Amino acid sequence: MGTITMRVGWDRSRQEVVVSRSCSYTLPARSSALAQVRKNGYGHCGTFGVYRNGKVPYFDGNRTRPLRVTQRSADAPALVQSFYAVNLDRKSGEQKLRLPLCPLSGMEMTSGGSDYPAVWLVTVSAPKWSFTGILGPVESQSQGSVTWRVDTATAAGKKGPPIKCSVDLTRTVKTTRLPRARHQTRSELLISFAVAVGGIGAVAAALVAKLAGPAVPRRWGKAGLMFAAALCPCALVALPIPLVQPGDTRLNLFDTSLPIPPAYLWTPQAVLGLWLWYVLPVSAWWFTHRVLTGRPPPGRTLVASCVPPLLSLALMSAGGTVLNTSLWIRLAAAAPLSLLLAVAGQVLKKGAAARRWAPTAGALLWTILVTYELGRTPVIALEGLRVTGWNAAAVLICTWPAAAWLGSLLAPVSRRTLKPVVRVTCFLLLWGTMMAPFVMAYLAGSRYDMYGNQLEDDYWGRYRVPLFTGYTAWPFFVMTVCGISLQIAYLWRRGALGDTGRAVEPVGRVLLLCAALTAFGAPNLRTLTMWGEGLAVFLVAIASLILLPLGSDGSLARLRRVSRRGHARFMDRWLTTQLIWDTRADFQRSARSALAEDMTVSDFSDRWRGLAVPGRHDDPESRLRRAKRFALGTNAGRSPWAAGLAGAACAQLLALPWAVYKAATSGTVGADYFMPFHLDVMFQVLRFTHWALYGFVYGYFYAMLRGLTPVGKAAWLMLAILPAEVLPMATLTVDPQYTRDPSVSDLVTGCAGVAGQALVLCMLLGLWWEWSLARAAGMKWSQVRNFRRLSSITVPAGTVLVAGATAFATTIAGTWAQPELKPPGDVQSSPSAHPSEPAP
Repeated sequence: MGTITMRVGWDRSRQEVVVSRSCSYTLPARSSALAQVRKNGYGHCGTFGVYRNGKVPYFDGNRTRPLRVTQRSADAPALVQSFYAVNLDRKSGEQKLRLPLCPLSGMEMTSGGSDYPAVWLVTVSAPKWSFTGILGPVESQSQGSVTWRVDTATAAGKKGPPIKCSVDLTRTVKTTRLPRARHQTRSELLISFAVAVGGIGAVAAALVAKLAGPAVPRRWGKAGLMFAAALCPCALVALPIPLVQPGDTRLNLFDTSLPIPPAYLWTPQAVLGLWLWYVLPVSAWWFTHRVLTGRPPPGRTLVASCVPPLLSLALMSAGGTVLNTSLWIRLAAAAPLSLLLAVAGQVLKKGAAARRWAPTAGALLWTILVTYELGRTPVIALEGLRVTGWNAAAVLICTWPAAAWLGSLLAPVSRRTLKPVVRVTCFLLLWGTMMAPFVMAYLAGSRYDMYGNQLEDDYWGRYRVPLFTGYTAWPFFVMTVCGISLQIAYLWRRGALGDTGRAVEPVGRVLLLCAALTAFGAPNLRTLTMWGEGLAVFLVAIASLILLPLGSDGSLARLRRVSRRGHARFMDRWLTTQLIWDTRADFQRSARSALAEDMTVSDFSDRWRGLAVPGRHDDPESRLRRAKRFALGTNAGRSPWAAGLAGAACAQLLALPWAVYKAATSGTVGADYFMPFHLDVMFQVLRFTHWALYGFVYGYFYAMLRGLTPVGKAAWLMLAILPAEVLPMATLTVDPQYTRDPSVSDLVTGCAGVAGQALVLCMLLGLWWEWSLARAAGMKWSQVRNFRRLSSITVPAGTVLVAGATAFATTIAGTWAQPELKPPGDVQSSPSAHPSEPAP
């Protein structure tokens, strides 16, 4: 006779339901079953399952004791004992468990199955649980337990359904800790992605409206927002369906305990990949032509953009891919529709904007329709399909627009017309850089052993995946780095002391948004579908519109061109005005007693008017505020470029302690397996230097930032970047999709740590900038900041000390970086003596 004991209890320390199984039976000496147990290291105790509320729960850890075989002599029977326990994911409220048991399952299929016991006693022990729905041959029942007697030999000889033993358990429990699992829906991914796209679209619309010229900023702003909004319906059909089974409740987009999380858990569909690779870059390329020439793209440019997707279909057919007839029918219907839209503008009057842009609208419609059909073809969409020969050419021909767009930006950035040879060379270099891993993966060829299995040291084997579905990190990295480099190069060309700074204001917003995207590592589709990252991108985009007000590059351009001598005059005028303002206040407080003694009213009036704030416009307080703005709102004779470099160096130096700690202890968020050339290290470099981008924005755009003083401008910058630092950390600490052990304490500690880092950086940067302004004017810092006033010292010093202590304590603790679930300890031989055994 064999015994199986199921215990259902409650783990108080982890606040989880624990289900354990103990199995004990004897086997004859020198039997084939005993030999098989000794060889394999495990026996057969049947199968059991656990269902909670009718679904398979997420098992949050398990523990197994080594199989124990006891035999006193070679001729004595052997006692086989095994133990296995699982922890169900944390969930508060009513727990409805169903335990289906079947000791017969699997034994009759094994060699030596007749050597196993014919009679089994199956016991379920669950104190404080309610028993209902008991099925099977019950031997005995008491409060908190039920026992079945199952005769496997009799059941095997009978015809009909096998013996089923099951029981339903119910209990209500309350947990004080966060749940360890939740069901992530496709709509959540879409909403997060749409929110991020909305923020990026708002910043892009401001840039588009500025570059289009002063005549049509509103029209181009609306066009940019509409085009960004068109990406969301595309994402509705292209975002991945969460990879969960009908009974599962958890979807790991990535595992934060791994330095390089598994990429196969999140892959976009090919339609969205083609939008990001083809439609958006082509549209941006057309707009760049509009910025350079002031006219819509010519016909040859439109034809060059519309033909490659159709040529890709022809190359697939040449490579042996059989395309559906319905695909050609839909394309045949889309072609006259696009052509009709292109020629419809000719009926309008000459000079109308709709007439000029009608061909572009028709080309855009054709591009959208043909890429949608292209994304559903087997070569583009199917996983595991080998791409060689003509099919590889069909894929590569759809990847050139990103390189063409980035290459077209070199002319406005350098403010000169590039020769055709230079443009072609830059295009080939960019295209080759983005495509090098994909091409090398298929040129290298697979390596197999003598049995036909792919070798583990086949480095390029993991990159042989469809380009538009599983190969996205590297192109995103190239475009991110190239985009930041082009922005900095453009600002360098516009960063001279006497430059008017046309269109630098929207570039500053884009640069701030790029810094926010790289705050946690990899800016790609996986991170944009995290609710914390998507909301952070949107809030930073909105905050950038407040930090750099619209039109500030024109209204505050004169502050950028102030020389060092002019800055000294402004500082002297402000200090004089401030001294007069303070003296007038002191005179007002002391004049009451003087008037009562020996001062006449005429003397008081003369002295009161003599202490008036200089100026004739506005009230005295407004004149004092204007003098302070001109004194503390300039670059002190430095060019914007020099000021930006100084701010970047200072910010990176201040952030060096925690930046080094993060680089040494934690991986990048949003990484995947498809990272050639040590791309995970490159993303860590981006995260390491994103603090320098914050400082560069502060220094370069200092005169345009909202705020009156250096500390005030730094406070506005801090408010703008806080969402990018705090919200992703909140996602990584409380969302069970992204952390193994959600915890409120980790949330508070992590968010306080990153917020403290931003506070320390911005406050010290503002104080250093204030000192540099006083030094540039030939004055002492004490003349600008009155250290005799208690608030002048306690407010910034207290802020820095509190934030610094928080950041330092969090960095030393290290609990906020990537929380991991500690594995349960080893189970001792005595079940009742082990502290982690399920408690009643």
